[in-house]
Amino acid sequence: MSAPVLRPNVECLGTGMRETALTRVVWDGDNFYEMVLEAHCDASPSAVYDVLANLETHLEWAGRKQRHGFQLTSLRADGPMRAGAEFTSVGSMPMTRTRWQDHSVVVRADRAAVIEFHTDGVAVWPSGRHTEARWEHRYDIEPAADGARVIYRLRRASMTNPPLRMRLPFMATMTHRVMIPFLCRRGFRNLLWAAEQLAQPVSPAAWSID
Repeated sequence: MSAPVLRPNVECLGTGMRETALTRVVWDGDNFYEMVLEAHCDASPSAVYDVLANLETHLEWAGRKQRHGFQLTSLRADGPMRAGAEFTSVGSMPMTRTRWQDHSVVVRADRAAVIEFHTDGVAVWPSGRHTEARWEHRYDIEPAADGARVIYRLRRASMTNPPLRMRLPFMATMTHRVMIPFLCRRGFRNLLWAAEQLAQPVSPAAWSID
């Protein structure tokens, strides 16, 4: 089942405006899920790539600057993203103390063009129930006038023992079509703003987004 293209979401960033378009949500009502976000970035493709490739920055734009309850809380890596590199991380989830324990592998890293990594996550609930999922993250970076066009695709390839919010009909629909895009959008905007800081540094307080 696929959703229609949704209208752009225009967000205020610092002194300017950024149009962040949720271009596609595809969900089959079961395991398969795909969401695509895209936006213009005033930084060059190289700057966007450099932020993504530097895993230390993820703890800022996808961690401390992300919405509470949907954050990276720790990340361990031996170096920058490159094809074949692996890293581990822990992420919070809304409305629970349960955490995702993640192991990721970089499957593609083309300078200033593409970064893709696949994440196998395990969440252990107080009942002892285990949820396991594979999430595939891909960032396409395209040259554009005065910067870059960045396209982020989040795809869930599999999930076993999904949490209640992903099983009950109404809650599952809200989670997949509303909440996941809503929560991901902030991290995506933070990424673009972090890339723009490389070329024109501003006070970190200016890119705290509500």
